[in-house]
Amino acid sequence: MSVVPTHPRSADRTVLVRIAERDGSIDAVRALSLLVVVMLHALMAGAGRAPDGGLTASVAMAGEGWFVPVSWVVQVMPLFFIAGGFAGLHQWRRMQGRGDSAVDYVRVRAMRLILPAAVMIGLSGLVLAGASAAGADGELVAEAGRRITQPLWFLAVYLGVTSLVPVMARLHERHRALTLAVLAAAVLGTDLLRMHTDLPVGYLGLGLVWPLMQQIGFLMHDGACAPRSAGGRWTPAMLLTGAGLATGGLAALVSCGWPADMLVNLNPPTAALALLGVVQFFLLQLARPALDRWMRRPRPARAVRAAGAHAMTVYLWHMPVVLLLVAVLWVTGMPLPDPHTAAWWATRLPWLAAVCALVVPAALLLAGIERGSRRAQAGRAAAPGARLAARTALAVLCGIAGVTLALLAGAADLPAVICAVALLAAGAGLSAGRGR
Repeated sequence: MSVVPTHPRSADRTVLVRIAERDGSIDAVRALSLLVVVMLHALMAGAGRAPDGGLTASVAMAGEGWFVPVSWVVQVMPLFFIAGGFAGLHQWRRMQGRGDSAVDYVRVRAMRLILPAAVMIGLSGLVLAGASAAGADGELVAEAGRRITQPLWFLAVYLGVTSLVPVMARLHERHRALTLAVLAAAVLGTDLLRMHTDLPVGYLGLGLVWPLMQQIGFLMHDGACAPRSAGGRWTPAMLLTGAGLATGGLAALVSCGWPADMLVNLNPPTAALALLGVVQFFLLQLARPALDRWMRRPRPARAVRAAGAHAMTVYLWHMPVVLLLVAVLWVTGMPLPDPHTAAWWATRLPWLAAVCALVVPAALLLAGIERGSRRAQAGRAAAPGARLAARTALAVLCGIAGVTLALLAGAADLPAVICAVALLAAGAGLSAGRGR
């Protein structure tokens, strides 16, 4: 089977071939989005010295009015899922062309996500348990454990959403408009129920907003709203108009009661966040020709490939590195200015440079874990047919359950960490083995 979809409706076949063969700009978007997330988390890690000499922790940007408009720019999670949808559909169609099944696709994706998470959660739990045994303040250890696992929400959601790629790709090819309409209506309906009733439905958005962003990534892959410079029909003015209309819709939602802070809209994900994703879709389509030209240069291409190869390692380990750096500064008596003071702002660039200087070698050191996961995935013969499909489904469920348990309990809860690692190890074992 060709990587070109069998039901092209939004662009001619030539455009689809060109888009399917050239996804360097999407790789660049994923790498840049990851960088923004890491930098944002590093900036939000507020730490200071209490009057008694102890360590205080806070979320530096929380509640700051000036950050609200900034959040419309730095909230890149919708963009990441759009790019992930593009890349996921591209990989799935390539695997179909080789004769691989949907089970093969899900197994490969699950292994690459589950095993590195198990290592991070397990090692973080052991380090925090050692800190507690050495007499560290229990509340600070618990706070560190929560901060370490907080970014894991993304991993649980991404594991579930990417596992649905074969199913959602089929819906995309057969019922494209209907699938988008149903997801969008469900997102809006969930928000309205959450805002006007006492029903605890807000977190249903995790299973609606992110699949919707993934479907938009499928649209991008198949040439929807492709710019003329890429062989499509959309002019820059048309793309800017689309972005402007979506921005107007987002402003209308804010005026009707949706939060204006896009980080607040992340938890739980809302229709406002989905509309921000639509804005980002049009702007990315506008920027893709320039990104494609940039990615034809050897140095940017090599840098993006290296970032992609270590993306999961960087994401998993950046918060442990940030907290380790805070602990070192505190123990050695280095200055820890209160957030938003002049001294705090003056030290942000050195702080970000120090985080990068630690995260990059940590990612390189731990990259063997991801390579090991790929070797384990190809190392055993898989059970045939329905048995393999059942094992794969159970692997995904174990992975989501393990990550969710660590997220809710924190890395300082050693019994929960042990259970989470056991679930992740079971998921990794179930997804290991060679496909058909």
